[in-house]
Amino acid sequence: MKALQVIQPKPRQSGFTILEVMIAISILAIGLLAVFSGQNMAIQGNNRASNLTEGMTLAQDKLEELLALPYDDVDATGSPVNDPGGYTITWAVDDTVFTHGKLITVTVTGQGLRNPIQLNCIKTLL
Repeated sequence: MKALQVIQPKPRQSGFTILEVMIAISILAIGLLAVFSGQNMAIQGNNRASNLTEGMTLAQDKLEELLALPYDDVDATGSPVNDPGGYTITWAVDDTVFTHGKLITVTVTGQGLRNPIQLNCIKTLL
């Protein structure tokens, strides 16, 4: 009698096909591109905010300097001051608006600012 031969099935190979790996890598690449794009926009926003803060600080400093002067020493127009950071600070004093006061306008322009920063203040005669 013939012996019964039991045929064992070949073990199934487990793993991923090349197509599955390529699809997974493509999805990962698209996700990483979205993250990097968002990161770039955040960096640009932080840069704009930094420039705006620096320009506003320069304008406030100049305005406080002008307010600290005696009333008669505040001149009508200041010559532009160029800051090492690439900003230009100008100011104008108008004494025709108020009877006992001067309207001081400080303007800061610069390479990193979309619009000029302008601060107004009134220095009164006490």
